[in-house]
Amino acid sequence: MPRPVSPVVLPSGTPVPTGAALELTLDEAVALALRYNRDIRSAYLQRVVQRFDLRVAERAFVPQGAIGLEVVQRRNDGKAQGEAIISPSASWRTPLGGTVEFVWAQADPLTDDGFSYETAGVSLNQPLLRGAGLAVNMAPVRIARLQEEINRLQLEATVAGTVSTVITSYRGLIQTQEQVRLAEESLERTRALLETNRALIAAGRMAESDIVQTESGVANQEVAVLQARQQVVSAQLGLLQLLALNSRTNVVAVEPMTATRVEVDQNSALAAAFASRIDLLAQRKSLEQMRQALIVARNQRLWDVSLQASAARDDGPRFFDQFRETDTRVGLRLNIPIGDLSRRQNWLAAETGMQTAELAFEELKQSVESQVLDAVQSVEANWLQVEAARRARALSERALEIGQERLRFGRASNFEVLSLQADLRAADVQQLSANIAYLNALTALDQQIGSTLETWRISLND
Repeated sequence: MPRPVSPVVLPSGTPVPTGAALELTLDEAVALALRYNRDIRSAYLQRVVQRFDLRVAERAFVPQGAIGLEVVQRRNDGKAQGEAIISPSASWRTPLGGTVEFVWAQADPLTDDGFSYETAGVSLNQPLLRGAGLAVNMAPVRIARLQEEINRLQLEATVAGTVSTVITSYRGLIQTQEQVRLAEESLERTRALLETNRALIAAGRMAESDIVQTESGVANQEVAVLQARQQVVSAQLGLLQLLALNSRTNVVAVEPMTATRVEVDQNSALAAAFASRIDLLAQRKSLEQMRQALIVARNQRLWDVSLQASAARDDGPRFFDQFRETDTRVGLRLNIPIGDLSRRQNWLAAETGMQTAELAFEELKQSVESQVLDAVQSVEANWLQVEAARRARALSERALEIGQERLRFGRASNFEVLSLQADLRAADVQQLSANIAYLNALTALDQQIGSTLETWRISLND
């Protein structure tokens, strides 16, 4: 388990992570991001408005009502007269495009010499061409439902992208911590070589001037340790930003850094991407929205022919039967636009938009295929680098052991041992970088095939 990195000596007041170490595993870092990351929290806040938008769209065919209240003061021939009017109304838009409206009004006098009267009416307007039919009238609702699915996919993309970023940032912190450890080990080896040089000089087996190279190596290694520690601070601050934690928190990554091979089947990866990739699914939904919009645009080019029916009853002042009247009407209404190109313009825009969306979808499919294939080969290539780096590190370590043994017997120069130590440190850094790159390649492949949330067993509480 990595130990907390000792703080870098910096001027007072410099805002760096300090205090007791907060040890985090990778699972804990992901959990903190899901809870506190600001991008994720903002996405969930937007979902409140988006879900309400869908609710509004789905109430398009729910009857609506209103109640009107009015107090009127009239003056006629110097005589004041007031009345209070209450007028409830209701309307219903049917899925076939028709509109049914009902209005009722009752007026009551505010003085004793007035009269009360009532009126009531019901009307029906049913389109027969433009605006008629279930497909046309349900299109806005279907578009809203598709948009809701797209919004949910966008939330998944935000969460998956943030999780992937946190994972790579966490591994970046591990990498810098390991680089500190490697730098300190290299420094200890150089210091041990310095002690060996002093012993050889005291025994008369090495020229005193040869120790300068080793002393210079110690100084360079001390600089490398300080630089590595500063990189840890930068990695800590980057991770804390993603987790929305206090920037002075001394966070330490404690996840074991092990890279084991994962077999990846190219065909399975492609099938998973076409079935689960978020941007591909969203583009399909967007294409379906375009089709629904085209249905509406085509319908809007038709003539306006509608069936109209109404019935109205005016009871007039109460107690006077001769004022009661009932009016009923039934008819057809035809409206033929002349010289209006806007409907054709809207249809042309919708048709072009759908064709463009289809081309974009095909382009995206090919792009997804290329990205997945590249991610798969990247995983395989990085694994080969891991194996090569392990072999190189083992050989460098063995070469250094042989060089140190030869130096003790005076069969190797000080410069040769210093070079072998530098080679070993380079091999250590190379092996560390290869392990990190392989693990990050697997994370990138998860994101390319749309399985990040599944891999981390994350379910959206939407």
